[in-house]
Amino acid sequence: MYRLYLCHGPNCTARGADATRRALDAALWDADLLAQVELLSSGCQDHCAHGPLLLIHPGTCRYVGVTPERAAALVAHHLRDGDPVPAWQATPAMRRGAS
Repeated sequence: MYRLYLCHGPNCTARGADATRRALDAALWDADLLAQVELLSSGCQDHCAHGPLLLIHPGTCRYVGVTPERAAALVAHHLRDGDPVPAWQATPAMRRGAS
């Protein structure tokens, strides 16, 4: 089972986390993955300039800039096919306060 944490901190919310959440819900439904994936809202995940941020467990994969369009692609590639998308993953330098 996957557990997804979509950031709903103030910056990610301002960057469209609500629309991304709706898109994730729809994509999970369309892919028939509702029984295998739990989608949760989280507080700030400290990648404020790159949100909305999506953390996926197991594997601790963090995706940045998760738009509704990317949400559908992530469900198809990462969750359904088991193929993460490296180009959209967070890096340590993206973390708030990283030097």
